[in-house]
Amino acid sequence: MRKLLNLICSLLLAVTLHAQSVTIKGQVVDTSERKPLANAVIALLTKDSVLLQHTRTDASGKFSITSNRGKPHLLMVTYPKFADFVDQVSETSPELDLGRINLIKKSVLLEEVIVSQKIGAIRMKGDTLEFKADSFAVREGANVEELLKKLPGLQVNKKGEITAQGEKVQKVLVDGEEFFSDDPAVVTQNLRADAIDKVQVFDKKSDQAAFTGIDDGEKQKTINLSLKEDRKKGYFGKAKIAGGLPSSYENEAMVNMFKGKRKAAVYGTMANTGKAGLNWEDNNKFGGGSNMEFNEEEGYFFSYNESDEFNTWGGTYRGEGLPKAWTAGAHFSNKWSNDNKHINGNYQFYKQDINNEGTTTTQYIFPDTLYYTKDLRKTFTQNTRHQLSGFYDLKLDSFQNLKITVKGSQASAQNESDFLQQSLNEEGQMVNNTRRSLYSTGEKQLMSVNAIWRKRFAKKGRTMSVSFDQKYNSNETNGLLKAINNDYDFTGGLSRSDTTDQKKDNYQQSNVLGGKISYTEPLSKKWFVELNYGYRLNNSKALRSSYNKDESGGKYDQLDSLYSNNYSYDFNTHSGGLNFRFNSDKINATVGSNITNARFLQEDLVRDSTTRYNFVNFFPKANIRFKMGAQRGLTVNYNGSTRQPSIQQIQPVVDNTDTRNIQLGNPDLKQEFRHSINAFYNDYKVLNGRNLYFNGGLNLVDNAISQNVTDTAGKRYYRSVNVDGNMNYWIYTGYWRQFKKLKLNVNTGLNANGGKNNNFVNGQKNTSTYSTVGANFSLWKEKDKVYSLSLETSPSRTKSKSSINPDLITKYWTIDNEFSGSIYKLPYKLEANTNMTYSWRQKTDVFGEDRNVWLWNASLAKKFWKNNSGELRFSINDILNQNVGFRRNATSNIISENTYINLRRYWLLSFTWNFSRNPGSK
Repeated sequence: MRKLLNLICSLLLAVTLHAQSVTIKGQVVDTSERKPLANAVIALLTKDSVLLQHTRTDASGKFSITSNRGKPHLLMVTYPKFADFVDQVSETSPELDLGRINLIKKSVLLEEVIVSQKIGAIRMKGDTLEFKADSFAVREGANVEELLKKLPGLQVNKKGEITAQGEKVQKVLVDGEEFFSDDPAVVTQNLRADAIDKVQVFDKKSDQAAFTGIDDGEKQKTINLSLKEDRKKGYFGKAKIAGGLPSSYENEAMVNMFKGKRKAAVYGTMANTGKAGLNWEDNNKFGGGSNMEFNEEEGYFFSYNESDEFNTWGGTYRGEGLPKAWTAGAHFSNKWSNDNKHINGNYQFYKQDINNEGTTTTQYIFPDTLYYTKDLRKTFTQNTRHQLSGFYDLKLDSFQNLKITVKGSQASAQNESDFLQQSLNEEGQMVNNTRRSLYSTGEKQLMSVNAIWRKRFAKKGRTMSVSFDQKYNSNETNGLLKAINNDYDFTGGLSRSDTTDQKKDNYQQSNVLGGKISYTEPLSKKWFVELNYGYRLNNSKALRSSYNKDESGGKYDQLDSLYSNNYSYDFNTHSGGLNFRFNSDKINATVGSNITNARFLQEDLVRDSTTRYNFVNFFPKANIRFKMGAQRGLTVNYNGSTRQPSIQQIQPVVDNTDTRNIQLGNPDLKQEFRHSINAFYNDYKVLNGRNLYFNGGLNLVDNAISQNVTDTAGKRYYRSVNVDGNMNYWIYTGYWRQFKKLKLNVNTGLNANGGKNNNFVNGQKNTSTYSTVGANFSLWKEKDKVYSLSLETSPSRTKSKSSINPDLITKYWTIDNEFSGSIYKLPYKLEANTNMTYSWRQKTDVFGEDRNVWLWNASLAKKFWKNNSGELRFSINDILNQNVGFRRNATSNIISENTYINLRRYWLLSFTWNFSRNPGSK
């Protein structure tokens, strides 16, 4: 009986154990060769590494092993010369299929570690391209700008403007923080390269898109500079003082202070060498142009310059003229309460004076003739600006936050210009000439406030956000216009002469209020949907007054109605959107559309006329990103948007600021619609030190806002009109390769851009096509902290023609060559640097003068003090004194060449002190 009872218990126990067991199976594969690994050891261990069971893989690399169900164990896979695979397994079902288990050879793994430590891989992390800064050697004491020039796919021009894979960089962040980001040059020219750990390049999405994951089409090419850990404590900075002949100076200082999450910085510059001044961002956002337009999809105003010479906001320094600039700024940011509270603030001051002289030669193409103009000019501009910006970000709890952003700017400007203009016919005979002078002053204020509340719910992917924004812009200019206009007959005799003497007062103002609510909901683990609704109200007005001089009293009190007008432009929009997002390991995609109902009201308060009209617009969008590997990916975007005509384009008034080029407003203008498609591909091979990238885009414009040009005996009238068929494109592709044994870097690239523009010339439709095709090839060889050599050549070919005169084709080659060399390790801690460029411009029928330029700069520096923190440098700019300023332009029926004075030969003797203090440093 006892034996029978024991047998029954044993059977019951066996059945129970079998019911509680789980079968684990899988296949072991070689990652490199993608072949199954036979006889690999499969071991099942406890958490304390006690062996429970083991087996081996069969000829096809497959295995099967049994474990107790519900209990966590360690599964180890080992194979000679391969890295071990270890994973924790715990399963309640009777079978667990691990699928394919990839093993990596130890030699490959070791090589990857060595490579990543030695050359610092270029990495792709999602849509972010990341460079390890220390892998690209620069001279001791070099700034970030010099580092960026060494990175594949990045270029920095002489004006300090940065492009990445062919796109202009609009923001530079430091550790992800706004850090004088409206002026990237402040960061790139004042931060030292050896303080940077990583350089990250990416398309920064709007706060709303980053929060919801739904792409809204708003992107800014951005660089983030990640600081080294030892630079995040204490302070560091530099001070420089420099002077030379003739009357040259270049002084600057910057201090950066860090303590935990708290950051502070101050800087100041004073220079007449073009090293400081208003940049493109400053001019567009706070100083450029008095024209405004509204993009309903993105819901904000743009301000841009439309070649209105009476506009005083032309202070951007682009290498033209002789500048004097003073800048200063301060930054503070902090996070506290476990990062639940975040504050960031910036103040910046700019003052810039530019004296300029130059000539402009222009060819105007008309159906039955050609005209040439030769203009001499002398100008002085002064711009001053104060700007404050900042935000406060508050995490209300773990699911919701509130962010408030404010910006404000006040600017003043002064402009003095003198022109002598001559118009010649095709035979070179004088048609007319004009002597003209302008004087104007202006004041401008901008203010914006944005508040956004965002909430994540417990259900992953469910979010809600509500935003509100307000933007105010006012611009007032006052000045004098004086001109003497002479016309000549076919014999060369004076046929007509008139004089313009006017006082002009212009005032523009806009006020925008808007709000938006957005909701996202997960449809599955991979699919999400977003719904949004927005409302926006705009009120704009423009008052233009021109007064003729009363000859008897000498006062400007005679209102000229032809050149005066009072106009208001109001509209409101209701918009709704539906977007879908798909997320997976290999593919991320967004597709959807917004629909907007826009109501416009235009009022001519002088003529007492009113125009009302409505538009219904669709804004389709699509974005897809393919992840093809750890360092390889493709992103494709499509976005549809509208652009409303600016208030200057529609205001029914005659603008005679340039008495030979008259601007006419057109209140019947319609909005244009733009289709934008672009793609970006990047492929980086870590072990080979090879990077291949591509960036391209296409814009197709329906109802594009163009011009109707009417020429009457050398006097041209311009009126904005709508046309179809405009388009433009750009392509940029590059290849970078590092040859480790030779310590040589090779960088090559191809680029092309072009398009088609339509306009009307003397009532006849004209289609202009233009294209520029170029290439670049550079070699860079260096020995760390010993020497650095680089050689680059960039040829390009430009071609343009117009349908109204198809036999006249403008085409020319340009070639830019540059050699740079530095020797860092000379006796007595000396360092020598030289840079030489040769710019070649092919002559044409219109541009017959030789514009080829050799530009040679050199410097010799002496390092001293501990850690070489002090530097005395002697430098010469433009040793050969050949720096001639010029540029060419070909659009529609106009081809022009502009020459200007710029900085020629000068020398500087400078002293620079790089200082730092970190806790624990001596």
